[in-house]
Amino acid sequence: MKKVVSRFVVLFIFLFLFTACSSNENTGGAKGKTEITVWTWPNNDQTFEEITIPLFEEKHPDINVTVQGFSQDSYHDKLATAAVSGEGPDVAMIEIANVVKFKELGAFEDLSKEPYGANEFEGQYVDFFWDYVTGEDGYIFALPKNSAPAAMFYNKTLFKDAGLPTEPEDVHNLLKTWDDYIEVAGKLSKTGKQWMIDTPSRIVETIMQQAGTSYFNEEGKLQIDNEDFKYGYDLAKKLNDLEAISPYEAYSPEWNASMQNGTVATFFAGNWFGKYLKNNAVGTEGEWGITYAPEYKGQSSFNNGGDFIGILKDSKNKEAAWEFVKFVSQDMDNLKGMYEKDELYPAYLAGMEEEWMNQENEFFGGQVTNEVFQNVQEKMGNPYVTENDPIAKDAVQKMLTNITFGGKSIEDALGQAEDEISSKVK
Repeated sequence: MKKVVSRFVVLFIFLFLFTACSSNENTGGAKGKTEITVWTWPNNDQTFEEITIPLFEEKHPDINVTVQGFSQDSYHDKLATAAVSGEGPDVAMIEIANVVKFKELGAFEDLSKEPYGANEFEGQYVDFFWDYVTGEDGYIFALPKNSAPAAMFYNKTLFKDAGLPTEPEDVHNLLKTWDDYIEVAGKLSKTGKQWMIDTPSRIVETIMQQAGTSYFNEEGKLQIDNEDFKYGYDLAKKLNDLEAISPYEAYSPEWNASMQNGTVATFFAGNWFGKYLKNNAVGTEGEWGITYAPEYKGQSSFNNGGDFIGILKDSKNKEAAWEFVKFVSQDMDNLKGMYEKDELYPAYLAGMEEEWMNQENEFFGGQVTNEVFQNVQEKMGNPYVTENDPIAKDAVQKMLTNITFGGKSIEDALGQAEDEISSKVK
């Protein structure tokens, strides 16, 4: 009898363990929860952990989310390698400069297909960013997460000390065109002490966006010698002749310090720069303003950044991953949290009229900054982009350094850049 009982106990334990293991395998995680992994970069990983994931798991208690952040320098290469090998995460973010690379890689789910049906969201996101996620045959590889409408951030103190207006509308009228900008640069710049702009590449990148031009055309021909690029090079040369460009490399300690010290009058950047400025110019509340960039060919709007979020084809938990992707880019509580923490601008149009998007910003002297950024976003165009753009962008940045601080002629520096790009493009 003891042997029978003993065998029964052993059988019961075995069946219990087998059932428990089977349950965990079916749900993808412990305690009956589906587990999904999300890849991104700093400081988006922190924002996910502090804001997005707690909100999501509260509304989706059956799903557990783990986020992993990787250095932005290596992130996209690491993701591409993992995606091709089938060892990637369930969900991943893509930065705007790498959209074409991953859209063409084919490693992301086509969200236009069932059970996703993302086609229904067309018209609910900024047109400019929806164009980025759609490909041939209606393929939708991700959803837009945050856009980055851009403008001119300016130091009111420097403008006031030069006897110039400081209110956003007045500054815009003062700097209506790039010719106006050059003229005022002479008044705001002091040799070796104070500069009109931070880097020469900001000029060309802004002109590119305003003109709707691209590094390559649809036939793959390099276009960095067209009239729009050359206009930007000429502006950079004129500013350099006025000693109006700071000598600091973007994101260097010296560049960051120029914000705190108030030695650079204007920065051209996406709305996210507002948070960056607050972090690097502590105690300067009220000394900054935001207005439109000078116009080129009648256009003042431009974009400077943005990101997207999609599902990897090899995900084992696609249903849960889809819930997370939609939540990140559409849930109002999450969009509000991301905006208030990091000034991440929603690409989802329903957020535009929310009260939290249209508050007075004390750091910018009580200005309602979204009155500028919303108008910019509505007027932005979508340039043609390719996976070789980062190569061209790097070469153009070097070229501008050669023109300004290196003393090379535009013609010589341009020829060198064209040769460098041609030797590297696929």
